[in-house]
Amino acid sequence: MMNKKNQTKNNFINLVTTFTKDNIKTIIISITVIFFIFLSYQGYSYYNINKLNNISISYFKNKEIDDELITLSEFNSISNQSSFYSILSKLELINKYINKNDFDKSIELYYEILSSKGLDSNYVSIVAIKGAYQLIDIVIKNNNNNYINDIKKFISLIDENLDNFIGSKHELLYLVSILSLNDDSSYKNNSELLNLYENMMNNEKISSTIKERVKKIHEFYIFI
Repeated sequence: MMNKKNQTKNNFINLVTTFTKDNIKTIIISITVIFFIFLSYQGYSYYNINKLNNISISYFKNKEIDDELITLSEFNSISNQSSFYSILSKLELINKYINKNDFDKSIELYYEILSSKGLDSNYVSIVAIKGAYQLIDIVIKNNNNNYINDIKKFISLIDENLDNFIGSKHELLYLVSILSLNDDSSYKNNSELLNLYENMMNNEKISSTIKERVKKIHEFYIFI
């Protein structure tokens, strides 16, 4: 059983390395850009009203600093403030901790953001999507399923009533379901996974780009 499970992981890692892994990186970058556009608009308005606001000045100043210890200290300080710059700082810290392989700390910060009071459902969904894709990338790179439950939790926070996020939510559900398989052959007999695939292919609200990625994975498991 263990050998089959390891084989599944290895096959999935090879598959993702070929045509999914780079897409995950692109997705993460795109989602980050979208999120920062949303918050930058709020930041611009806020900054115009409060041009001498020390938090905003400190945030943008520290993005230019190369000293890792200084930026970590300053972003930690800003992240404790009650403003949207706190969220921006936590996102900066998440990336820094991931680069340092401190995944648990990154997840802790994700949960802090997602539990922020008054955070719009659009922002919650974007952060949850970004976090889920990043954790999938971490699971694949490190061949470690410890974060599967966190991925599922992030996915559950994505608002499917917002059409723009339907495709990402279903793709994430599909990917995490494959990561949870016991062995390769179970894919063909997994009615939940097959139904999820068919529903994605027939959903007009899901982009052709996402469908194509999922289709390649599906064909891999059907024809092995």
